[in-house]
Amino acid sequence: MTTPSRIRVELPQPFLPGMVKLAFVEGGQILIVNAEGTLRAIENSCPHAGGSLFGGKVAGQHIRCPSHGLMINLATGCPGNSAGPGTRVYALEPCEGGVEILL
Repeated sequence: MTTPSRIRVELPQPFLPGMVKLAFVEGGQILIVNAEGTLRAIENSCPHAGGSLFGGKVAGQHIRCPSHGLMINLATGCPGNSAGPGTRVYALEPCEGGVEILL
């Protein structure tokens, strides 16, 4: 069993609810979102057409794709509240000044 790699990402302080940080990680892009006080990490790719989610409006535990309006659940990566194909989500651990993303 391998241990997941960890990538440290600094966050602006304070990182308030509704705020989003785009992180470039190992050739990909991950959004870190403060969703109602819970930090979430999700791949920056809409499951509908692969467009960037960066710039989308955060509403509760969802982010709205700025291209087509699809609501993505930040906890599951799935559209709306479905369990269908979605966007990859990542585990996070808070650390001083930011978070560590578990890849």
